[in-house]
Formats: sequence, C-alpha cells, structure tokens
Amino acid sequence: MSRRDEWSQVRESIFDQAVKTKSVEEREAIPEIACGICTHFSENAYASDGRGSCKKLKMGSNILTDPPTYVMQGEAGMISFFNADARGCEYFSRMTFIDRDGNECADPAYRRAQRQMEKL
Repeated sequence: MSRRDEWSQVRESIFDQAVKTKSVEEREAIPEIACGICTHFSENAYASDGRGSCKKLKMGSNILTDPPTYVMQGEAGMISFFNADARGCEYFSRMTFIDRDGNECADPAYRRAQRQMEKL
C-alpha cells in the first residue's frame, strides 16, 4: 500500500466519525462505550473540541467498520473523538476515574470534555 493510499484511508476514517451530518442532539449524545471514557484516549488540549488520539491504536485503524481495522505499528495515534462509539474496539478499557468538573484533578490524562461528560 502506498503512502498516499494510507493517508486516504486515514482521511476516510476521520470523515466517518466527524463530518457526516448529525443533529446537535446526535453530536452531544455519548454512547455507553465511548472513546472519551477509555484509558487509551488522549484528548487534544489545544483544540478542546473533543478531538484526541488513541495511545494504543495507530493511524489507519478504524473501529467503526465491520470488522474493525486495527493498526498497532506506526508513529501517530488514531484520531478519534470523545463521543466516538467504541463498541467495536477490543482494546477498550473503561476509566475508573473521570474528572468531570475540572477541579478534582490537574492531571490531563483524567480530564475530559467537561460539559459532555456531565451526562455520564
């Protein structure tokens, strides 16, 4: 597979998660098993819009396909969103502690999109 094909595959997987037309309610709905509550999810502190990356899966992975595609080798983590459905991910590991109000913990590994996580 050429480098261009790899990046087109990555672009398609991100498009599947983010760009499809959704209502406000659908965008703010958090599945019971979501990337945002997984220990491997690392939220992008710069954008603070729910984007992040997976520490376990690498670029080219797509957990939304059937069967899911897992890429374990590479430099960059798989781009994901806090409310992406993670039911298809065999590496999902639920966090035991989530900082929901921003005052409990200063460690960014536990801080998540505040308003959306209040609904959990």
